[in-house]
Amino acid sequence: MNKTLKKIGNVIIDVLIVLIVLISLIIAMLSLTSKSSGIPNILGLTVQTVQSDSMNPEFYKGDVIFGTATDDYAVFEVGDVVSFSSTIGEEDVVKTHEVVRVEEVEGERRYYTQGINREVSQVEDEGFITAVDILAEYNGGKIPGFGNVLDFLRTQLGFFLVIVLPMIIFFIYEAVRVVLNIIAYNKAKARAEAEEALAAKQADTELTDEQKRLIAEEYLKTRDGTVAEEAPAEVMPEISDATTGDSDESEDSSTQKDLVP
Repeated sequence: MNKTLKKIGNVIIDVLIVLIVLISLIIAMLSLTSKSSGIPNILGLTVQTVQSDSMNPEFYKGDVIFGTATDDYAVFEVGDVVSFSSTIGEEDVVKTHEVVRVEEVEGERRYYTQGINREVSQVEDEGFITAVDILAEYNGGKIPGFGNVLDFLRTQLGFFLVIVLPMIIFFIYEAVRVVLNIIAYNKAKARAEAEEALAAKQADTELTDEQKRLIAEEYLKTRDGTVAEEAPAEVMPEISDATTGDSDESEDSSTQKDLVP
């Protein structure tokens, strides 16, 4: 049960890390392309956060909208919704409004734009724009309300809290997990070596039944051979003593014969 929960936890952590890495890459790419092309985009797909309600009800403030990056030779018609560079006060911004009028002047195609929410955008935008000023054309894709999240992630605080801090925690967790795995591996290795050494020692000290039988037979053979060699030595003194006794008796008999007249 614990192993299963541990595996599930590891999978969840891995998925979260992949998501964090993807989000960080997307944010980095959006920031880089925004500086280079004037509008955030990923492989030609533009991503913007709506900053006003001038285009209600097509999309609302705080929505994320998607578009297609355009070049300097693109042609637009009335009713197209385009994103273009503009200036509000002293700040350079990107507006996304509808083309309401088109003019051809000396071969130059001029576009006039206005927000569709006439309560907010009551008159046309000041001046005209050309294809050079237009950065993207809205393709109808949007994520309601996600723009606020995206804007927060693009701030230093948001990037730190959502991207950097979880990555730091993840690396600490992984480092601890690696150390624990190394410790567990070393313990298992030491235990296995100890068990092998103990088994080898027992193999050296303990004899099998067959080995015991062979040793017993060898001992019996050795003992029988020793007894057989010692037996003649014990018998010879007895024979020698008997012979000596017979000789003494013969000598005594001869002596007695010599004494008889």
